[in-house]
Amino acid sequence: MPNRKITMNKELQEWINESKEEMKTIRAKKSKSKKPSGKCQICGEKTATTVCLKCGRSVCKACHFKIIGVCKKCIPPEIAGKWDGSKTDWEKELGVDWVD
Repeated sequence: MPNRKITMNKELQEWINESKEEMKTIRAKKSKSKKPSGKCQICGEKTATTVCLKCGRSVCKACHFKIIGVCKKCIPPEIAGKWDGSKTDWEKELGVDWVD
């Protein structure tokens, strides 16, 4: 494999840029660390291990994107689907780049 520079997913980078100020405000307002409690407020199955920085839900590891600190519900569904693998990444599967 040729030496390729790995870059951040385009959609993730766009979302981070759009949400940067909002996330700063949320983190600043966040009081002493809220503790996760009970079952995940998204899937309702697993024990909650963390709290979403954006909405405050107690969520499990599977429903939380640790790198940005937010849950699946706080990210547009089409992007969350790409990140968590529930939506097929046809570019990766087929080994081609889509041209719009």
